[in-house]
Amino acid sequence: MKKGKLISFEGIEGVGKTTTIKSIKLFLEEKGIQVYCTREPGGTKYGESLRSVLLNNKSIISPEAELLLMFSIRNQHIEEIIKPKLSDGIWVLCDRFIDASIAYQGYGKKVSIKKIKLLINNFTENIIPDITIFFDLPYDLAKERFPKNKKKDRFENLNSIFFDNVYKGYLKQANENKKRIKIINANCDKKEVNNQIILELNKAFKEIKL
Repeated sequence: MKKGKLISFEGIEGVGKTTTIKSIKLFLEEKGIQVYCTREPGGTKYGESLRSVLLNNKSIISPEAELLLMFSIRNQHIEEIIKPKLSDGIWVLCDRFIDASIAYQGYGKKVSIKKIKLLINNFTENIIPDITIFFDLPYDLAKERFPKNKKKDRFENLNSIFFDNVYKGYLKQANENKKRIKIINANCDKKEVNNQIILELNKAFKEIKL
């Protein structure tokens, strides 16, 4: 059986990843591809339980402890969900993955990038996305999309300096990994964002024919 593909979607809060992933799932299914959607932090019962801790405003967690929690969640996610799905020929669409750790805990929380890469190299079972879609939208524009009546979680409550650093971290990774990470202009309507992603997927995978 042909192995599935892992497609990760990255970007700061408010860029529209969740809605877009649903649209891309439908597009791929119309092409006869079996698709599974998941997210980080989370993805498993274990991961979702820790997600609630990570996002809880009452949680007091050091940046390095936060990083280790993220990788604990990720390792379980890979072993329980991602590897088996890929082995079964299923395409996995993941809302955030390894690049988020570098952007959020590295550039945002100032944890050593060297330490993060050490964790990536040792605890991700050599699972790297076949392609990563980065939603390019700076925080000053993304924050305007936050639902006004939604209570912000522990990350959403962080200041603009944090998110500006996260955004810069994502851009740096995209520029250093141009073959894998594709930059999508997210400052446009949903249809145009979808079209940009579909074009990148079409270039990357022969299984997709427009």
